[in-house]
Formats: sequence, structure tokens, C-alpha cells
Amino acid sequence: MALISPRRFTSGQHQGNGGGALTLLGGPTPLQAFANARLLLGENANPGDTTSAVVASHVLECFLERSNYISAKENGPGVDTGDFTYIGYLCRAARLPPNPGSIWLSSDLVWQHHGRRVSSSGTTVVAPCEGAIWLGDLSLLTPAGDAAVDPYAQYTAFVVLEFGASYGSGGIGTLVQPLIGERIFGTLKPNRVV
Repeated sequence: MALISPRRFTSGQHQGNGGGALTLLGGPTPLQAFANARLLLGENANPGDTTSAVVASHVLECFLERSNYISAKENGPGVDTGDFTYIGYLCRAARLPPNPGSIWLSSDLVWQHHGRRVSSSGTTVVAPCEGAIWLGDLSLLTPAGDAAVDPYAQYTAFVVLEFGASYGSGGIGTLVQPLIGERIFGTLKPNRVV
């Protein structure tokens, strides 16, 4: 896939200047080949309230890298002692029913969007949101969605603290996100049973 320069877009072609909506480029982001994690996250009835009912599940395939280990002096809301912070980019996404079973780890999962979260009826999963992470070799996933296919994979709890940083979804974000994907920041919780 040929990369498209941000210079290709003129000021009248994005939402911020009254032009047509910037549409998703037709294929995977450049980071898709390096994706190393799948996140299963709950979309809550009350956005941002992780105690409200889950109305849909979102599967995000991402390229993530570990950022920091959280010690006792750094813990706080959503970040506990012993957690690891991760930062990366969303490569592709799918929206599923609230309790999808193991389909979220299936190699046959049908993806609905590249580079951004799936939105349905004007809503999507928002931060903070909780769920699970499978961090491993995605090429080993099977149609059955067996989490045990990679003995080295981490399968544990994950909390997304922010989507869209550093730019958000407006302004320069309307150019950057379709090209490389939405940025994700969250915490892997290695001491939690999924």
C-alpha cells in the first residue's frame, strides 16, 4: 500500500474547514504488520462510567509498547502498584455483542474499521474503559479463538486511560489518525485474573 502524504489534503477537504468528511483510507495502517495485541473493551451504557452496564464489546488490534512500571509512589486512579503502562496505536477494530466469548481472539474475526474505534449510532467505547489484553504473536491465533496458542502471550486485565492523544480527533488529528491510527494509552494489570 502506498503511503499518502498529509500534504495531499487541502484545507477544504477536512471537517474543520467545512469541507467533506475525511474518510478512512482503504486499507490497513502502516503499523498493522507490527500489531502485537488485541484488546477486548466494554462500551458502557454511561460513557466513562465503568460501573454501568456494558452495551457492546469492542475488539481493538493494536501496536503497543511498554512504557513504565508503576511503583507505589506513582499509583493513582486506574493505575495500581505493579501495573505497566502501555502506549501505542490502534490498527483495526470491530464492535461485537456485550459477551462475545472467545470470538474476539479468532483469526477469522471480521474487522469493521482501520485505525479508529467503531462508532455505532454516534457512540463508541470511550476512556476510561476496562477489559482484557492478549499481548502476543497474533499470527498464532486460530479460528476457534484459543488464548493458549502462544505460551509466551500475556492474557490479563487492561484499562484504557486515553484515546486519541496527543492530538485528539479534531484538528491535526483528522489527518494523523487515518494515516497511522488512533493513539492509545493504558495499563496492563499483570496481577489480575481475566
